[in-house]
This record gives sequence, structure tokens and C-alpha cells, in this order.
Amino acid sequence: MTYELALLTEQASTAHWGWTIAFFLWFIGLAGMCLFLNFWVRSKLVLVASTVSAIVGTLFVVSHLGRILNLPLALVKSIVTGRFNGGSWMFIGICLLTVLCIACCVQLLLAWKSAEKAEALLNNRALLVFNAALGFAATAYSGFLLTQAEGVALWNTAVLPVLWIASGLSCAVGLVEILESRRRLPHAGWIGTTAVLAHLGEAFILFAFVHVAIATGTPGAVAGAESLVGGENALLFWGGAVGLGLVVPFALGFVRSDAAKLAAGSAAILGALFLRASVLFASVYDPVIF
Repeated sequence: MTYELALLTEQASTAHWGWTIAFFLWFIGLAGMCLFLNFWVRSKLVLVASTVSAIVGTLFVVSHLGRILNLPLALVKSIVTGRFNGGSWMFIGICLLTVLCIACCVQLLLAWKSAEKAEALLNNRALLVFNAALGFAATAYSGFLLTQAEGVALWNTAVLPVLWIASGLSCAVGLVEILESRRRLPHAGWIGTTAVLAHLGEAFILFAFVHVAIATGTPGAVAGAESLVGGENALLFWGGAVGLGLVVPFALGFVRSDAAKLAAGSAAILGALFLRASVLFASVYDPVIF
């Protein structure tokens, strides 16, 4: 953050959401895009990963609530009275996360009963389309949720949900690479090419996100982007999100070995966490000038 911006208002030193929300965004992105990618992979292990990630991610965001024990009562009261704020992204998120968790758990329980059940579920085209749409929507929601934060100009851009989707896809592809390297999935020749293209696409969208904030953004957006590029969040951004999450898996994508797949997939998944954390921590309110 520049010295001039810091002098404008005390809002420039805003308190950001912490690692709890970063983990929530990370797990939901992984769960959603694993479901999306499973349209082609059709693996019970990928479904397991989606289910676990969806549940853990939901627990992280619920733990962030000030009065967790009031949540069941509030939900029941809303259902009884019929008073819903359908335009609220929090309400939309509760609905999406609830459907995501229930759908994943029910399908996993059915698939666990027998190999025949699992085979039928994983090859049911209608169910695969539903899962892909649900996963895509849940991942996009995690981005739209940040865009609704008033005053944090860095987040108030339509590029952010697209970046979250691209990063989530890189995560899901990374998980498939890990499973392939451990011989838990049959080899899919297209996954290597998909990984390289996913990382290239994510890199382009990330560049657009930062460039738009610096070139055309408000003072708060500029300050947030500058903290990513050369400020207090630069190490997390360049070392974690870009270096570990993009450069390492992209380079390893040209190496044909199980060890390279394992390393590339692990780096992509961890890099996605650091990306979300760095963007969260770069939140700066626009100055209020009277």
C-alpha cells in the first residue's frame, strides 16, 4: 500500500477475513470442480474427495458464524414463517452448500453399497450433468460471495468468480493427477494436456484480475493489488499462488513420470489455497472522503 493511500483514511488498514474463510473457499472450489470434472473421469474416489471437501468446507464457514447454535433455530423459523431473502448471496450459499453436501453424501452411500450400484451411478448421464452443474455453481458462488463485499474494491469485479472457477479446475485436475500417479485411477491421456491448459488459463485470468485492479481500479483496488505484487502479501502471492500453484505444475506437466504427476498435482492444490488466502488478505476498503 502506498503512503499516500494509507493517509487517506483508517479504513485502508482494514481487518481481513482470516484463514478460516480461505480454507472454506479452497475446499468448496475443490469439491465443486471435482464434481464437474467427474463428468469425464467417473471415479468413486473423486466422488469421495468431493464429499469430504464439501463437508469440511461447509464446517469451516459455519465455524465462522458468531452464534453457531442459533443456526438451526434460524433455519427452522425461516421455513415456518416463509421469510427468505432470496436475493441474499448468503441465503443462496446456504441452499447451494446444503444441496451439495446432501447430494454428495447420498450418492457416496449408494455407491458404497456395491460395485454395481457405483457403476450405475457413475454412468448415469443425467446425474453426471446434475453434479457438474451443481459443482460449477458452488464454485462460482464462492467467488460471487466476495464480489458482494461492499467497499472492498479488489473483490468487486466479475473476474473473481472466473478466477475461482479456473483455480478450482486446476485443483481438481491436480487431484486426478495424484490419483493416477498412485495407480488409483486408470491412465487418462488427456489429463496431462488438460492440466497444462488449465494452468495457462488460470495464469491469464489471474493477470487480468491484477491488471484491471491496478490500471482501472479505485484507490482501494490499487492498494490491494499492489500488496499482492510488491507489498505485504507478495510472498504468499508470488511464492504460493504463482510459483507453487502455476509455474511448478506447468513445468512438471511436460515430464512424463508418476513422481512428476504427484508433485504437480500437490503443488496445484496447495497453490489454489495460497491464491485464495493472498486475495483475501489483500482486502482494502476504498477511502471515505468527506
